[in-house]
Amino acid sequence: MLYMIGPMWGLLGMVPTLSRGQVALEKIESLGLALEEGGREGGAERAVIHGTQSLEFSEACFSYEPKGEDERSFSLGPLNVTVRTGELVFIIGGNGSGKSTFVKVLTGLYLPQQGEVRLNGEAITPATQDWYRQHFAAVFSDFYLFKKLLGLDPALIESQAEGWLKTLRIQHKVTIRDGEYSTINLSQGQRKRLALVTAMLEDRPFYVFDEWAADQDPQYKEVFYGELLPELRARGKGVIVVTHDDRYFHVGDRVLKLDEGKILEIPNSTASTGSHRATPVFKPVIRSSA
Repeated sequence: MLYMIGPMWGLLGMVPTLSRGQVALEKIESLGLALEEGGREGGAERAVIHGTQSLEFSEACFSYEPKGEDERSFSLGPLNVTVRTGELVFIIGGNGSGKSTFVKVLTGLYLPQQGEVRLNGEAITPATQDWYRQHFAAVFSDFYLFKKLLGLDPALIESQAEGWLKTLRIQHKVTIRDGEYSTINLSQGQRKRLALVTAMLEDRPFYVFDEWAADQDPQYKEVFYGELLPELRARGKGVIVVTHDDRYFHVGDRVLKLDEGKILEIPNSTASTGSHRATPVFKPVIRSSA
């Protein structure tokens, strides 16, 4: 019996690790990621569409069911809203209003359980979900920063990256060689700026930033809102920014407010003055892309 105590303690010590592994696997499974070679038929092998595009939510809904007594159900939608390339849209809302869920449906991490999300009029299905995701570059609030720049040509990115590193004032901390960063052992704010560099290098039709500026110093907020976002819009990108920085709303084309899973549009002329008068978004009229 004495000889069994050590192995038994070892087995008991593995229980928390196995539990965390099970939770991680359940989360991965919930994303519906394709593991088979080549992706789903009709999806990943299609080329990303560049140029003028429209992204439309049509009666789109997504719900969470409570998994415990302390959790509550949450429903997003029905949403009817359109975003186009060449447009800068700010998303606002309180905690629990549905902002994070909205951007996950927007970027194709979740498919709507009812209604549709359409790209250039084509409804996104499980067969085209992987292809649809390739139209987005994103920095989420819980982002993960890879040291290697995946899917990018090392011969092309070094010169481009140098300019972005200088713009975001981290060129003295990080360099790029052979398609990877020299280090990612940085402060949280610096890591987030490096994640932004990665997104800029990906050159996708749509960009999504979830509270990117929340933990940045004022000088970097000015660069983000005053330089980078307008440049992306000028390059014909569709830019969606989740933010609480109302002093910069004048930079955008539209302000959308999420409240208990519903989207309201705030007139941009009054958004920065503290007026919260809003109207439901059904089929908004979008101005022509730049």
